[in-house]
Amino acid sequence: MPATPAGTDSVTALLATADGLLSANLGGPLTPAGRDRGAAYALRIALEAAVDTALTAREAGLDEVSTRAKLLCLRHYTAPDLARRVNALWSRLSAACKYHHDEMGPTPAQVRAWRAAVGEVVGELTTARGTTSLEFPQQKAGGHTPTKVNADAIRRGTPDGADKNRKVQTATDHT
Repeated sequence: MPATPAGTDSVTALLATADGLLSANLGGPLTPAGRDRGAAYALRIALEAAVDTALTAREAGLDEVSTRAKLLCLRHYTAPDLARRVNALWSRLSAACKYHHDEMGPTPAQVRAWRAAVGEVVGELTTARGTTSLEFPQQKAGGHTPTKVNADAIRRGTPDGADKNRKVQTATDHT
């Protein structure tokens, strides 16, 4: 289910919902396991909304793609470490949201740890929203532009055309 309300207010409201579900004094017909799973679901939607907000601030047209595709795109718009943490957290929350009859649901301690992690990641996505520009590793390495490459040279194993007489060693060569 995609996060339809994207914005800081909706993320804050979803985090508050998760906090309310995790609090022991919340009344209602929910069992403790139902509260934990519901809090995990609210955390996942909050994370998706934060990713949506971060990506739409940088790139238009990503509204119709899946969350998995957005998570793949995120590494180009934020720090790679942040993108990896968001992806891992989203995967864990997605697994926790699904009911499996032969598996235990998330524990309150797990959901509280996820709540802290989602709060941290949402804060980082919010602060990085306007500061990160799209740069690929090739641009960071030395600022050089890609050189023209001869396709025949690549097939021969010499991408720059040098060492034309050099033998290209393959996996079948044992010399």
